[in-house]
Amino acid sequence: MLRRLVLVSSSVVLVAGSSAAWSGAADAGSHAPVPRGSTCASGAPTLSQPGGHVYPEMGNGGYLTMRTTVGLVYDTPSDRFLRGNHVSDLNVATQCLTDFSMDFERRSPDHVAGPDLTVRSVTVNGKPATWRFVQPTYPGDPNGQNDPDPKAHEASQVNPVGGPLANPLPPACTPEVTGSDVNAQDGQPCPANKLVITPPAPIQKGRRFHVRIAYTGRPGVHLDGDGSTEGWFRSVQPKGDGGFVTTEPVGTEDWMPLNNYPSIKPDYVFRETVNKSRTAIANGRLVSVRRHRPDHRFPHGSRTFHWVSGAPVANYLVESSIGHYDLTSHVGRHGIRYYEAQASSLSPARKKANLKVMRKQQDITDFQSRFNGPFPFRTDGVVIGTPPASFEEEMQTMITFAGGRIDLDTFNHENMHQWWGDHVTEHSFSMTFFKEGMATVGEYLFHARQAAAAAGGVHAAAGRKAFQQSLTETFDQNYASTSLWTFAPSDPTPARLFSGSSTYTRPGTAYLALRQVLGHGRFDRALRRIQRDYGGSSITEPQLEAEFTHFLPRDTQACRQRLGDFFTQWFDTAYSAGQKPSITGPGLDGPDFYGGACTH
Repeated sequence: MLRRLVLVSSSVVLVAGSSAAWSGAADAGSHAPVPRGSTCASGAPTLSQPGGHVYPEMGNGGYLTMRTTVGLVYDTPSDRFLRGNHVSDLNVATQCLTDFSMDFERRSPDHVAGPDLTVRSVTVNGKPATWRFVQPTYPGDPNGQNDPDPKAHEASQVNPVGGPLANPLPPACTPEVTGSDVNAQDGQPCPANKLVITPPAPIQKGRRFHVRIAYTGRPGVHLDGDGSTEGWFRSVQPKGDGGFVTTEPVGTEDWMPLNNYPSIKPDYVFRETVNKSRTAIANGRLVSVRRHRPDHRFPHGSRTFHWVSGAPVANYLVESSIGHYDLTSHVGRHGIRYYEAQASSLSPARKKANLKVMRKQQDITDFQSRFNGPFPFRTDGVVIGTPPASFEEEMQTMITFAGGRIDLDTFNHENMHQWWGDHVTEHSFSMTFFKEGMATVGEYLFHARQAAAAAGGVHAAAGRKAFQQSLTETFDQNYASTSLWTFAPSDPTPARLFSGSSTYTRPGTAYLALRQVLGHGRFDRALRRIQRDYGGSSITEPQLEAEFTHFLPRDTQACRQRLGDFFTQWFDTAYSAGQKPSITGPGLDGPDFYGGACTH
C-alpha cells in the first residue's frame, strides 16, 4: 500500500497455504461422535498475542480456512447485496470445536459510508447452525469471550487502555476514529463484530467442514485507527455505478465475513452476479462470464463473473470491484496474463495516459524479477477506479489505483508488493513495516534504474555505477533525516501503522544498508530464498532476520551478533532526539562500516 492521505500526524496460529496442507484431513460430512477423553472448546476469538494493541480483535483460532468461495449477488443502482448473496468456506478444524468465530462488521460508526448488512442464514456442512454477534475481548483474557467485566471489551490505541476510565486491562479492539483525535474513543465499548457460529454438534479435530453464510444489505468502509477509511467505496460516476474495493488492513470485513488476519491465506473462487452492464473484477484469472435473462432481482438481466485466484490470498488483498469498467487483457512473456481495467467514465485522454503507464507492468515485473526471483503468480493486473480512496493498494494480482489515475513511482511500489506482502505475507499487523519497507525499495530501485538509463544503461559500466550511486544517495539523504527515529517500526500503534517515516522510509533504508552489509549478490539471493521458503505463506520477524543471516559473508558468532544488533537498531529501537542507528550503510562509513572481520 502507498497512502496518499493521513489524517493524523491464546492461540496457535497455523498458516493456510495450498491444498496440500489439508489433503490428509478427514472428509467433511456428518459430525462423528467425540472420542472419550477428548476436550471440545470454543475456537480462540483472536489470533493476536497477549498484550497486542494493533487490531487485537482480529483473527480466529481453532480452524484454518483453506478455500473461500465468494458468491456475491450485487445490484449496483441500489448498492445492495441481494437474496442469494453468500460466502462459503472450506475449513479444517485444528481442535475439537464446540463453536468458532469470524470477523464481520455489520454496522460502522460511519453511518453514511459504512456497511449495513444482515446475516440471513448460516449452515455447517449443509445443516442449519446458530449464530450470534459478540464483542471481542482482549487477547489472553482468562475469562474468555464472555468476560462479564465491561473493561475487558474496550478500545484503545495502546496497552493498557488508560484514558478517563483508568482501565488497566489491554485493549480489546482498535478504535474507529474520525478526524484528528485518535484517542477520541479510548475506553469506549468495542462493537460486536465477532460472528460466533455454533454447529449442530462439535466438530472433531482434523475434520474438514463447510460453512455457508448468506447475508444481504449494503457494503461499506471501515474507519481506521489513523482516521482514514478503507473497504468498499461507493462509485457514483456515473450515478449508481457500483463499488471500488481497497481494504488494508481490515476493511474486507465490511463487505464479507472472514478470518480477518494476515497469516490466514485461503485460495479464493469468485462467482459474482451483477447487473448486465457492469463488470466484476477480482483476484487471479477470469474463467468465464455467463449471461442471464431478466428476473425479479435483475429486471434487465445480469452476468456472473467467475474468477479464480490460483494462489492463497491474505485477508486485506481480496479484490472485488464492480461497476462500469473497460477490461482487457493480454499474455506477456513467461505466460503471465496481464489485466487492465479502467473506469468507463474516465475521459478518452485520461484512459490513454493511464494505459501507457499500465502497459509498463510487464517491464516492471521483469526488472523486479532480477532481484526477487520469478514472478510468483500466473496473472498480474491493475484496476483504476474513480472514488477518492486515500491510498493505492497491492491487491493480489489486481493492483488498485484510486482517483482515476496511475503513476509510475507508485506502480513500482505496488508491483514490488506482489512478492512482498502478497506472496510472502507479514505474520501479524505489527510486521507491516517488513513488506512496506521492501515495496519502498521497489521505488528506490526504479529511481536507480532511471539514473542508470541516463548514464548509458544498466549493462554499461557507467550505468552500473550510476545505479549504485543513486541508492547510496537515497540512503544518505534518508539517514540524515531527523524524522525517522522516534518510533520503532516493529512496535506501531494503529494510528502509526502506515507512518511514512517508521513503516516505509526507515525499513526501506535499512534494506539498502543490509544490501551493502551482505553484498549485492548475496542480498538478492536472500530475497529469492525468502520467496522460496515462505511463498504462499507468512513470515515473522525472527524468521526474516534468520534468512538474511544465512547470507553473511563470514558466518561467525561475532558476525551473527553484529547483524542481530543491526536489526535491533533499525527495526526495534525508538530513539531519543539526536540519536539514530550506529550500524549504518553505504556512503557513510566506507567498506568497513560493518566491521572488517565480517565483510567480504
